[in-house]
Amino acid sequence: MSVFLAMIATTFLSLIVLWLTAEQPLEALWQMLTYPYQGGTVSVQWGKAVNTMTYLAVIGLGLSIGFRANVWNIGAEGQFAFGGIGAFGTWLFIGTPDSQWATPILLAGGAVCGMGWACIPAFLRTKTNTNELLTSLMLVYVAGQTLFFLSNGPWETNFSYSPPQTDHLPTNVLFKGFFPITTKLHWGLIISAFVYALISFILLKTILGFRLAVAENTPKAESFSGFSPNKTVWIAFLFSGGLAGLMGAIYLCSDIGYLTEASNFLRGFGFSAIVVAFLGRLHPLGILFAALFLGYVEGGATWIQANLQEDDSIAGFIEVIALMSTLASAVFVNYRIEWNTYK
Repeated sequence: MSVFLAMIATTFLSLIVLWLTAEQPLEALWQMLTYPYQGGTVSVQWGKAVNTMTYLAVIGLGLSIGFRANVWNIGAEGQFAFGGIGAFGTWLFIGTPDSQWATPILLAGGAVCGMGWACIPAFLRTKTNTNELLTSLMLVYVAGQTLFFLSNGPWETNFSYSPPQTDHLPTNVLFKGFFPITTKLHWGLIISAFVYALISFILLKTILGFRLAVAENTPKAESFSGFSPNKTVWIAFLFSGGLAGLMGAIYLCSDIGYLTEASNFLRGFGFSAIVVAFLGRLHPLGILFAALFLGYVEGGATWIQANLQEDDSIAGFIEVIALMSTLASAVFVNYRIEWNTYK
């Protein structure tokens, strides 16, 4: 019931925002809802939506692991950035190969670097009781500055680009599209789908998932049941950081192919995934549908921004509306409305 109310509220309020901000509200609404069929190739437009959905779903699932256990990692954007940094650094470390065998190694390097970056707030939380919400958020900006330093300094290419960037990864290292009609549907998405299914199984069917459920619903019972709260913090950060790092590596090896400044490398997947996690009620299936919804909305906002010269921040508005509607509708999980008639 609460999810249904959240969907209605999100749709209604989004229509109001679009009406107030767009110069051609009805045309913008129609094109935003039907943008895959408005121009170009339908498979390409759907490929973009599925591509975005995949990043949001996997990162959101990783964040939900911590949120289930009341561990607040909101620094996935920085861990995503370090996934790209780790993947590119791994390619340099192993001798800049031009072969497909290097791709899995790059993905592993990205996942490890994402985990490593997530270890910082985990360490501060468990050793000094520092609020992980603040530390994980601040590290996002450190990651952005690291991207700036590397692309403008030691890893900058010899060619002149604005903004500066690194060398491009070789074509053989990049993911190929598994459909000739669009490169947006690439093999990295298949890897992501496998990882998503595996993590979902762990959360729903294993003792680790039960452990997180205990930490979420009855935090005090976690210690009495023999689970270590500090160990739960480490598990949450390592999983969420590793998944965000893996997505950063896949993004590097498929969508962009090089490192550059944060404003051009990062697309807000880490922050949008927070909305996805809560909109999906921290459940793998719900997160999947929430990611598809926001991925489609982002694609539609980009389309009307380019085609109708509308502001693409509309997508950001809708994400915020979706989150607030979900949180507001959560009231109905614990309370119900009763109509009393007084005489």
